[in-house]
Amino acid sequence: MSPLHTIARLELKRSFRDRAVAALIVVFALLAAYAVHGGARWASTRAATIATAVNEADETMALRRADFVMKVAAGEKPAFGLIYATALPFRAGLPNAPLAALSVGQAETYPAAAVIQPFIDPATIFDRFRTGLESPAVLNAGRFDLAFVIVFLLPLLLLAGTYDLWARDRESGSARLQLAQPVRPLALLALRAGIRGGVLLLPMTVIATLLLGLSSSRDPRGLAGFAVVVLVYGAFWVLLALAVNVFARTSTAAALACGTAWLVIVLLLPALAATTTYLLAPPPSALKYTNDVRAEGLAVRARNLAAASAAASRAAVTSAEHAYPELLWNQRREIGERDARLAPIHAAFARAHTARRGAGNAARFVSPAVVAQDALDRLAGTDADRAVAFQTQATTFAAATRALAFDWMDRDRLMTLADYDGGLPRFTFVERSSGQMLALDLVAISACCALAFAIAALGLRRPGFIGS
Repeated sequence: MSPLHTIARLELKRSFRDRAVAALIVVFALLAAYAVHGGARWASTRAATIATAVNEADETMALRRADFVMKVAAGEKPAFGLIYATALPFRAGLPNAPLAALSVGQAETYPAAAVIQPFIDPATIFDRFRTGLESPAVLNAGRFDLAFVIVFLLPLLLLAGTYDLWARDRESGSARLQLAQPVRPLALLALRAGIRGGVLLLPMTVIATLLLGLSSSRDPRGLAGFAVVVLVYGAFWVLLALAVNVFARTSTAAALACGTAWLVIVLLLPALAATTTYLLAPPPSALKYTNDVRAEGLAVRARNLAAASAAASRAAVTSAEHAYPELLWNQRREIGERDARLAPIHAAFARAHTARRGAGNAARFVSPAVVAQDALDRLAGTDADRAVAFQTQATTFAAATRALAFDWMDRDRLMTLADYDGGLPRFTFVERSSGQMLALDLVAISACCALAFAIAALGLRRPGFIGS
């Protein structure tokens, strides 16, 4: 039997007999269960809120259809057109991803629903939900989700079980005896770190994956991706503990070094990344944007007051030339002028947000904790890219409904019963693949693992390691 095999058997026995290992796994299971429960509750509340917002259009549709049928039955000719706001307010909603319970992510910072009507500015379709559609649910469930447990607490539990994997042997004097065996120091320490870390990390990964699978929609690929992220991220912290133990002379020094590393990687570096992002790409002023939009809108309205007043006097009477009243034609002309004036303001605000998101995506590589959070957000479907994709698709849908409404105006086409029964477009969110970004996150964390291992290997080569 080789020395490494003997050492592996002894390390396994010691790990399984260590009550602290079982205690750490139980603590993790309890934390993960509570976090998954809170995440599932948040996801359920968010889904219900979005459904309510979207179904409001269907309720309005049913009421208008009933009115339409009553007028036809009474021998009247309904003058309902798609252009009228009361005829059909469209809705767009961002549905939950299958693993939404995993992470709140950035979901509460982006609107997840839109109110779409042909005459309103497409840039304002999210205003009703701009302050945070999910904020009440988030405040109720809190941000203690499974992603928080993985990114913040899993490292602490792993470090608690591995911080003294070699420093304790130095203190007891057994390190010299182990290194006297015909085995390379790097292979010896890597084996011990792998066993000690694996005894903790593997059960924790299985527990977290099972809990997430039980609380979410069945998504085998997403769950597999989640398990890989947890394993790679956890491996980084085990390798970090290995690197610390190569240099630390005592268990106390190793504990202090591991605790400091956690503070720097999980708290300090992310804060530094956020500050850097703010300096390189400061957020655009929402107040200035709102004021500029309001000022331009009022200016356009002031220039059209005379025409609007003239059209208002004829609004109740449908002209012989058009099925739609003159007031709507005047508003349509005003829309064209308003959109032309507001387009540069909207574009500048969007560019500033895009630049800020780009800087944030680059800054996340400062810390493996930020990269892991980004990967978990993408798996949960609560990342900023998915929210922005929804906004882009909803805005495109709003433009399409406006084009359809204007086409109806040009053709003097009014609503029919067939339109109410399914002849109108409905918004459907098209998922975009996040596999490339997720792979990039995994590569970044793996690179951190390789760096930690390289530091440990270099530390073992320093003069006097065995006698230090």
